[in-house]
Amino acid sequence: MKNIFTLLLAAGLFFALAGNTYAQESYGGALNAFVKFGDNASLAANYEFQVAPSITVSPEARVWFSGDNNLALGGRADYYFDSLFGLNEPWDIWAGVDAGFITGDGDDDFSINVHAGVEYKITDFIGIIAEFGGGTTTAGGIGVGFHF
Repeated sequence: MKNIFTLLLAAGLFFALAGNTYAQESYGGALNAFVKFGDNASLAANYEFQVAPSITVSPEARVWFSGDNNLALGGRADYYFDSLFGLNEPWDIWAGVDAGFITGDGDDDFSINVHAGVEYKITDFIGIIAEFGGGTTTAGGIGVGFHF
């Protein structure tokens, strides 16, 4: 009985979501640059490649203003919630994970972090970004996104 209820619930959810169609937005081809704040104040940048309808992956680089860490190189993956929340342009909301290797005198040589962010696109080319997160080296920040 439990399996039948689960199947009916899943089918109902599928048909409810299938009725709400939105134009598929492209999330790839974006260069994002951030100023990160807090104990891990730094500059960070990544370039997004879309790999699925709401998923991007990106190489990422980060340079610290001060402290034991100098440079981090790694990657990140993000899931965009726009179609789930029914958001249209100019807003984007995402969450994801990033990981990378760190150079410097610090004890950590590998970082893994989670983050969530929001972007408001001023034009088709440029947007304002706010991102928050937690983990080994992550910090909240503001930035700009350039969409090509």
